[in-house]
Amino acid sequence: MSDYYQLPPPEKKRSFKGVVLLLLLLLLLGVVATWWSLRLQPGEMGVEPVLTAQALPAAALAPPVEPVVEVAEPEPLPEVAATPETVAEPAAEPARPPPLFSDARWRETAKFTGADSTGRLADFTAYVLVGDETWTFARSDAIFAAGLSEPVETAFANLNLGAGICTMDRVIAVGAASVEGTSVQNTFLSHTRGHALKAAIAANLPCEAGAVPATVLDLGYSRAEVTCPAGQKVCSDLSAPQRPIAMIFADAREPGTDIGEALRSGIAAHEASGASVLPGVLVSDYSAFDLR
Repeated sequence: MSDYYQLPPPEKKRSFKGVVLLLLLLLLLGVVATWWSLRLQPGEMGVEPVLTAQALPAAALAPPVEPVVEVAEPEPLPEVAATPETVAEPAAEPARPPPLFSDARWRETAKFTGADSTGRLADFTAYVLVGDETWTFARSDAIFAAGLSEPVETAFANLNLGAGICTMDRVIAVGAASVEGTSVQNTFLSHTRGHALKAAIAANLPCEAGAVPATVLDLGYSRAEVTCPAGQKVCSDLSAPQRPIAMIFADAREPGTDIGEALRSGIAAHEASGASVLPGVLVSDYSAFDLR
């Protein structure tokens, strides 16, 4: 058991003398190094030669000389003779179809298309001879005075048909009479005029006989009344459009087309649109529609 009154041994105190001596030694070395660096002259060891202008050789101070590269002049190209510009020839115009007539008095009055009961289509073009060359009421009187067996005179000596007519599928001669006269007379006149025109077409074809089939569209007589000036019973000038000298060309788009049905439906549709096939009249106003 320790003595309660015995004091503990005194603790040993640490000495810092060694640390102080070490610091003094380091300070001394630093002073010596600083003094040594200050006494060195430029050019002596301890100074980087490349970092001072005096340490550089004269050749290094001179600016670099770029090598001269001689560029050879390009050889002149041989002269090429200029070729004359070629002028493009104008494109040849497409060949025009041959004319249907060589007489300007034949005027186109309508173009239309019709279909038969099976839906086959045909294109039609109507032409009328204009001017003074029309069927006249006076000639009708002369015919009946000579007898019904006499042929109907035509108001033309030559139809002046062109080569284009030979390309058509069919030519339809129109026979028509005006409202003037009796129904018996006008029915005969319409029939006879159509067949007279058909015969004239066959005689004037510019191609071989029978190359283009010709038929007759007998319209009979017009039922549209004509009001003559006061004091006149007959006014042939006003009724002249009802008896035109006309023909219709047919061109079927498909073989086996019923031209009669296609013609009837085409005329009906054309007139329903407000247009006319024959100038000044409506085909629907006539008493017949007989295609033979």
